[in-house]
Amino acid sequence: MVFNDEGLTIEKLLSFDHNVFIPGENIAAFRFGVHDSYVYRFAFGRQYFIETRDFQNKVSRITLNSYFGTKRKTYYKIWAELLQQLWEYYIVNQLSYYKELFTIQQLFELAGVTFHPDGISWDKDNKLKWNEIAVKTCQSHFIIHHIDNPNQSKCIVFAIHWNAVVLQSLLKDVIKQPVKVRKSSRT
Repeated sequence: MVFNDEGLTIEKLLSFDHNVFIPGENIAAFRFGVHDSYVYRFAFGRQYFIETRDFQNKVSRITLNSYFGTKRKTYYKIWAELLQQLWEYYIVNQLSYYKELFTIQQLFELAGVTFHPDGISWDKDNKLKWNEIAVKTCQSHFIIHHIDNPNQSKCIVFAIHWNAVVLQSLLKDVIKQPVKVRKSSRT
């Protein structure tokens, strides 16, 4: 992969296919993940992947495959560096765009979650006000839930939901609250 301000080039080294160029302004979404391959109960391979989608819903996929543990650490490092570069060159602009929509209180949807001026919703029965939102982060997903009722929740998986990490970053910025200092009873 080659990153620059004009766009992203995916080089096909051992293939007869041509390189793929995606203009930076056409990158609409991305998702990423790790998938283990099993035979019976034994893992024999691991695939690291990154997918980008443009505004015409064309998906480009980058995969790094490790079998029987060979080059697993190397591929993980490459995969993590590619994600960081993708974030720095293109995705940070999307986050800024959604922050601006939030600031002007525009109704919008991101990764299956609808942002309203007074909170978020993900279906007609699940709406949370800004002061009721909590976010729990795990390695492959994160969970949006009611701060007092964890059963009212939505799970967002990085490998399935487009722009999940943008949603996660936006929610974490939005629900940041100043730390309240307890007053001492002795003062």
